[in-house]
Amino acid sequence: MTQDSVFIEGMRIAAHIGVTAAERDTPQALRFDLELRCDLRRAGASDDVNDAVDYAAVYEQVVRVAESNRCRLLENLADRIAAALLAEFPACEAVRVRVGKPVLFPTTGRSGMPGVEIVRTRDDSP
Repeated sequence: MTQDSVFIEGMRIAAHIGVTAAERDTPQALRFDLELRCDLRRAGASDDVNDAVDYAAVYEQVVRVAESNRCRLLENLADRIAAALLAEFPACEAVRVRVGKPVLFPTTGRSGMPGVEIVRTRDDSP
């Protein structure tokens, strides 16, 4: 597997997510960090945007998936995003998707950001 990667960090997207229906009724802000493992040698040598991964297209794909699904778990949303990215960008061998949910923990009154990180490769079985 290549050591090259394209990444986008700190994406903020509102999504309908949560274990309860009440939670899913109102969009919640989520943070996304992505890494797509792709061989970047061709783009590096050619300096041609057509040989590169389109960051805007990656961003739009994540927005589409996040906004069109009403998932209960971050794990499910991250898995859907990984599958969509691998399908949309065949030059990528693997993707890492990190999704965080900034929250206020009621028992402490302090904020934090629990989340999940998944890695999927083309070789993964469904």
